[in-house]
Amino acid sequence: MEQTQPERAQPAPKQLRMTAQVLAAICETIGTRKAESGGILGGSRETGEVTHFFFDETPREKTSALYVPNNALLNHVRKTQWKPQGIDYVGSIHSHPPSFRRPSEGDEVYARRILEVLEVPYPLVPIVTTLADTGSFSLYPFAAVLDGGGVRIVEQELMVGGSLIRPSQPHIPDTTEDAPREAAEEYMTTLMELSMTAMLYSSMPLSGMQPLPQRRYRHDRRKRFDDGYY
Repeated sequence: MEQTQPERAQPAPKQLRMTAQVLAAICETIGTRKAESGGILGGSRETGEVTHFFFDETPREKTSALYVPNNALLNHVRKTQWKPQGIDYVGSIHSHPPSFRRPSEGDEVYARRILEVLEVPYPLVPIVTTLADTGSFSLYPFAAVLDGGGVRIVEQELMVGGSLIRPSQPHIPDTTEDAPREAAEEYMTTLMELSMTAMLYSSMPLSGMQPLPQRRYRHDRRKRFDDGYY
């Protein structure tokens, strides 16, 4: 008899798939605040799709370089709201300062704790850069897997409603007087389009969605991310 592959051995998916409603919710919450803020992602480990998002409105600690989640609240949501509905916890998401667009060493420690405690094949660990910090919203998809004695971060593609969202080419931020106003108008237009897509998603497939604008800034920093989640 052929043996099934242990869940732990399953590779991380090459794509982060989420609904338009989830992307819009992330954009409206994490995307409008300065780094660092975050929340948790829910969905189906069987299909791999992210269908739920809960924003951590009251983090245990928040500075310009540190986000410590409200573990008690997030665990309560996961156990009492999501689990009874069959919604799996699939990962955590949070924002970074500009130009720090991948998980930090502290995030890897946090991901390793989740892997060890939950014994899942991978958690999603996407990073967001925000309107408040960069003038635009961008989501960078990643997953974390155990690799030998450590954690390996896997880069992914972002799929929303069946459409691939490709990163745009970076460009130098506009420093003219009209730049903040124009950036805000551009962001609100994008947000309205996402909201409309979310409302129509159940009856109309998402197609032709344009990539969200991204801007690069020179920034380099290390931070510690609290690992006492579970």
